Amino acid sequence: MADALDDPARMAFLIDGLQQLLNESAASTGAAEVGRAATVAVVSVQQDGWSWSVGLTRRGMADARPAPDARGLVYSLTKSLMAAAVLRLAARGMVDPDGPAAFWLPELADRDEAVTVANLLEHRAGLPDYGGRADYHQAVAAGDPSWSEEEFLARCGLSGPPVGSFAYSNIGYLLVRRLLVRASGLPFALALREEVFAPLGLTSANVPVDRADLAGLLFGSSPLYGGAAVADRYHPGWVAHGVAAMTARDAARFVHGLSDPAYLPAALAQRMRCGAPVNAPMGGRPWVEPGYGLGLMVERDPARGGFWGHTGGGPGLTVAAYHCPGGGAPEAGPLSVAVFTDSEDPALAEWMAVEAVQSLR
Repeated sequence: MADALDDPARMAFLIDGLQQLLNESAASTGAAEVGRAATVAVVSVQQDGWSWSVGLTRRGMADARPAPDARGLVYSLTKSLMAAAVLRLAARGMVDPDGPAAFWLPELADRDEAVTVANLLEHRAGLPDYGGRADYHQAVAAGDPSWSEEEFLARCGLSGPPVGSFAYSNIGYLLVRRLLVRASGLPFALALREEVFAPLGLTSANVPVDRADLAGLLFGSSPLYGGAAVADRYHPGWVAHGVAAMTARDAARFVHGLSDPAYLPAALAQRMRCGAPVNAPMGGRPWVEPGYGLGLMVERDPARGGFWGHTGGGPGLTVAAYHCPGGGAPEAGPLSVAVFTDSEDPALAEWMAVEAVQSLR
């Protein structure tokens, strides 16, 4: 597939397909919502030995074209980074994925049902989320400083659905953050740097902690803030478990590196992407049989290529980063794609990733 880089017609076909999806995202949006449609996108493709990135803009808005190396918050892709870091510790015998999470998290010691570390990573620890809380959304929209970890836990509690059932939980990953810090003996940002950023060469990656750290990052407009710049109103601490920022190139490099046995032992990497069904509604998105593994969203339908990675989204940006091991064309080799769009539409970013894979196959 690397020969595609030397084939101008093929690369033009790829860019044309991506451009068409970006243009159609505005055309299919109601007149009152056009301002919320994606204006720009950055797409990066990674295969062993080479990478390629492009910045795109919606038709008629060439002045807004982003640099291919634009950095953005990767929102919930950070969960995959955290899961990889925990499993790196597991590879060295420092954490037992099947052991009780309460060993590291006395917060869970009084639970009636035992919760394992793996339960936390796969959103099956019986914990709540704040995604549906009115007080959370009101505070974010008001531009308030973020709650502390303690306030997130006090407001949300630790009671949720039965252990073993899938329930997406940012509170669960707040606890994963605590586990990672306690098991590694390092501050959160340093633990990610030591276990993920440095080993995989993610030179653009860091962990923003306040509004000043958002300066220069890629954001579109957000309905939360009207015409105000997201970077002036949003606080990264509203992602309770912490959030990383990086380029699309490094996002693609990350999901690509998860299959490298020099980074993560094959047995742990396989377990990470062995997703159980989630039975979640995915209307309009390129999922047939969605699952969730240890920190990864997984397509379980082999006819779709069995891709895995994560989508993340928040004010002003959506990120989709996925690895495709074969996609029906194993002779072409595995590849990874990351897409940043300056909208809050996960379907567009995911379909652009699919378009990139299909065009290069």
